[in-house]
Parts: sequence; C-alpha cells; structure tokens
Amino acid sequence: MHPFFASSACQITPCDRCDNPKHGTEVLRFTEVTTEIYQQYCERLQTAGFTLYIKQAVVGNCFATYTTPLFTAHLAYYSAIAEMRVIHGPREYLPPLTPSPTDQMVTPTFTQMMLIEGGQSNVVQLSDGSFLIVDGGKKNDTDRDNLLDFLMAHKPLQHEKPHIAAWLISHAHNDHVHLCQEFLLDYGDRVELALLGYNFPDFESSIIHSETEVSQRIWQSRMKKILDEHFPTTKRWVMHSGERLPLPGCKVEVLMTWEDFWPQLMKTVNQTSFCIRLHFDSGKTVMLPTDAWTGLEEQMVTVYGDYLKSDVLQATHHGLAGGSIPFYEKVSPAVVFWPSPENRFAALEPIPIPGREKPMAIVRQFEPSRWLLENVKRHYHHGETVTIDVNNLNVIP
Repeated sequence: MHPFFASSACQITPCDRCDNPKHGTEVLRFTEVTTEIYQQYCERLQTAGFTLYIKQAVVGNCFATYTTPLFTAHLAYYSAIAEMRVIHGPREYLPPLTPSPTDQMVTPTFTQMMLIEGGQSNVVQLSDGSFLIVDGGKKNDTDRDNLLDFLMAHKPLQHEKPHIAAWLISHAHNDHVHLCQEFLLDYGDRVELALLGYNFPDFESSIIHSETEVSQRIWQSRMKKILDEHFPTTKRWVMHSGERLPLPGCKVEVLMTWEDFWPQLMKTVNQTSFCIRLHFDSGKTVMLPTDAWTGLEEQMVTVYGDYLKSDVLQATHHGLAGGSIPFYEKVSPAVVFWPSPENRFAALEPIPIPGREKPMAIVRQFEPSRWLLENVKRHYHHGETVTIDVNNLNVIP
C-alpha cells in the first residue's frame, strides 16, 4: 500500500473500505463529495508523488487514473450521488491512450454466438481483422468448437492464426467464463491472445452474502491459474469504471463494475458483473450490461441518464431477471440481442420440467423483458448465430 492511503495526507476519511487481498487492492468509498473535494483529492495525490495518466469527465462524473512506478490509483466521482470511489494497489496494466496504427481490412461486425448449453458469447470483428470476445458460455465441446470455427472462418488470410485483441469476462459465473477457460486450455495454441480483461472481487471475503454462491469461487482462481501457466505474456486488464480500451475501429468503455455498486448487498455473483459499451468508428454503439442486477442498472440511470442511449442492447441477465425498465428506456435501442435459447425466448408460459417443482422461467414472465419486446422491433436469441454490420446494423447472412 502506498503511504498516502494509510496517512492523513488525503485529509478526508472514507466511510467504507473493501480489502481485495487476492489482487492486493483496496476500494475506498467517500460520501458527501463535491467536485471541489474531488479536485483537491487529485491535487493531493500529485503532491504525494502520483502522476496523472488520464483524466476525463462524463456528464458530470469524473474519472482519473494516477500512477507511480509501483502503484496505481483509480478515481471515480459520481456527482449525482455525491460519492467517490478510489481503487488503489500495485502498478497494473493500463489501456493505451490511443489505438495502435492498423490497416482497415474488414468491415467491423458484432455477433451473438449460438450456444447449446446457454450463457453469453459475443464476438466483435475489429477493422484490422482481429477479434474482441465478451464472455463465452458454459463448458460444451460443440460450443467451444463453433467458436474456433467462427474465428478461423472470419480471420483475414494474412493472419496465420485468429488474433484475439481482447477477451473480456464480465463476472465469474460458469455460464460466462467456463467456455473461455476450456477454449484457452484446448485451443490456446491455435489463437493469439493479446489481452484478457476482468474484475473479480475476492470471493474468499464476505462480498457475496449467499452460501449457495460459494461454489463460484473456483472460477476466479482458475482464470488466474490458466493465465499464469499457459499465457504468461498475455496482458491482464483489471477493468475499472471510466476506463476505455482503444481497439481498431472500436473503443470499449467501462461504465460500471462491482466496485461502484459495493457496499450495497450482493446476493449473487451476478451483482459483480461489469457493464460496458462498445463505440464503433461508424458512430454506432452496443450496450452490454451482461448480468448486472436491477440495483446496478438503476444506479447507472441515476449517474449517467441520457448518456446511456445506444443503438444495440444485450438484454440483461439473459432476459430472465435483473433488467430495469428505466435503464432500457434510457438505452432506447433499435436492436436487442437475447443471450437466451429460443424456447425460453419464444415461450408464452413458464416451461414445465418433469421432476422439477418449479417450471423453467421464461423471458416473457419478467416485466422489463416484456417492455423490450413491446417497444423494440428487432430481436435475436442465441438459438442461432447472428452477425450484424455495425455500420448500418443490417444482419449479414
């Protein structure tokens, strides 16, 4: 820990602290913060030897990253709720401020992959022919092979292997991370993986208030083990709100992570999901709230408001819970992708399962999902692979 955070040098006291020992970081929460207090905090960091890496304002919210040769501090100030979060710890990978120069080789696309076992799997082909992948789904040999086949079929001929510019994991639930892990173990030598990004809290702590979620602890430690043993040179990005990852023809914007929702009660690992938005050079945007829970979405509505407007939306938590009508109203998409199988998307009534006390939940039994179905014209489920051109949002056959 940098001495600044253990002393009175900052001159304001956090009302909450969250230790994340697996990552060597700490999250500080400050309340009743004004813009002036935020600016003073930034100045004191610089006096303490930190150098500004990047600073930006988004609809009244302020984000900044400061570094020393050994430490990093991320600041997020939300004016609408008068709160500031400071995440500090060892020096870590930071996204470059500008993308590396590349040649435009393909028209960028966004794809929702078909999944047999369920989960979420999105693939973006970037303008240089490389790929951005978000999540992946559950362990399934066919789904794993389909992902490799898709990458191989769409890579430029000039690329010997598919080049994955970034693979981002929203949270450590098996239906989002397990396929990624199996893919990297089985096919890691058949692709080039430049960066893997995620932000998992320390599940060994009391961050999740549910005994039923204890089994999910395996996924965060397994992710690190796979990277350590098989991808030691792959960059690791611990994602924080306000950060932006520039990629060829696309920019990834981190809108919120669990660090912004904490210390509110988290009953499932879903509540540690990130929310990101993709900004394409064409001007089109894709909102991916992954499995973010209702409370986190409502918080985004409060702090971002109309800034959330996007062209494409991924329905929250498979359309089966967690969504928020106020959030969907602000996003106001033209296209919705449902990471949900066709039977759960199309069914009009919950699906009876032999031997199971409760029928299987379906999309239409949740009010926010019904709102999307009634107010947006174009919808796609993951019973099939669907690719859209991000210049015009048309489906590519």
